[in-house]
Amino acid sequence: MKIALKPDYLTRMRAQISVFLLGIFLIVALPDNAISRQPGNKFTPGFSGYVQPMIAAGYSKSVSDVSDDTKKINSLDQDANSETDFFPILLWEMVYTLDNSATQFYAGTPKENIVEGTFFLETGIRQKLSGGTILTAAWVPKLPILDNEAWKDPFLLGSDRQETDQDSQAFKVEAESIFGSPVNLRYGFGRQKIDDDQSGVYLFEQPDSTLTTADLQMLKRDSDFHLLEAQYAISFGRGIMIRPGVSYVRGDAIGDANSFNRFQGKVSFAYPYERWWFFGNISLGLAEYDEANPIFEKTREDVIYGTTLGVGYAAPFGWKDFTASVFTSFKKNDTNIKFYDSRSMIFAIGLAWLF
Repeated sequence: MKIALKPDYLTRMRAQISVFLLGIFLIVALPDNAISRQPGNKFTPGFSGYVQPMIAAGYSKSVSDVSDDTKKINSLDQDANSETDFFPILLWEMVYTLDNSATQFYAGTPKENIVEGTFFLETGIRQKLSGGTILTAAWVPKLPILDNEAWKDPFLLGSDRQETDQDSQAFKVEAESIFGSPVNLRYGFGRQKIDDDQSGVYLFEQPDSTLTTADLQMLKRDSDFHLLEAQYAISFGRGIMIRPGVSYVRGDAIGDANSFNRFQGKVSFAYPYERWWFFGNISLGLAEYDEANPIFEKTREDVIYGTTLGVGYAAPFGWKDFTASVFTSFKKNDTNIKFYDSRSMIFAIGLAWLF
């Protein structure tokens, strides 16, 4: 059984992405005398860090992602139900800097990651070189773009879909403030494994199915990921920072229908004002897949929108080692295959202890 959908519509989106990326490169092309350099990470000997418990509300709407409201579907073209949850979040980071003021060991969620809208844990080492470059090597035990669970067969109709574990991890190396410049470069490698991947088996077993065993292989989801990213950190003084960047992700799955190339542009900012700290980012990306999905008879293409906005307030109630903060993050995946459309949003509020 194969499902035919509407003709491809993403061509008109490429123009919008081109304009967005052009704007980023115009910012990057600003002359050096128009900006000041961004200061590097602080390397004060000893322990430092933060602990930030938060209360969050999350909203999601997707047919393909795991949720209680989409456990059973009757059509691959049906509209997704929205789901709202309340849950706790714990953000933290522990840093230890050696007496040489050049070597740092850390674990947790670095504050610069929060500004960029990536709320994931990592553990690693930073080394500050004499020329101003800061090198980082880190292990990320769980990829930020993946959930802990996936559907065994996402295309099962008329019965409850079963969940299976989705394991992932990644490693990254990064060079910040290269030779004292505002340029940052990053490479990451990640791997995803679906424990019991049965994608397409239900449709393959239907009496009128035209799917083949080769089609089932095309739907396999185990993947390797490669990330290349470049950023340009612009400081306007008084802690005001804008960080435009571009990234490329190669998703190399066992099934070619799930292998993709994704290009993305992102601009992050931080703006301190007295005891307030405003931060956020906006991103726009395009993903194009290698081969046609044999179920939908169409090659998948995604346009991904994302934004994060937040505000912090230092020393609430006169507590000098604390910061109150609130943030919201939104992501939308708009595809030419309705089954993969998704949107999610999170709103969180909490109090951080700095040490």
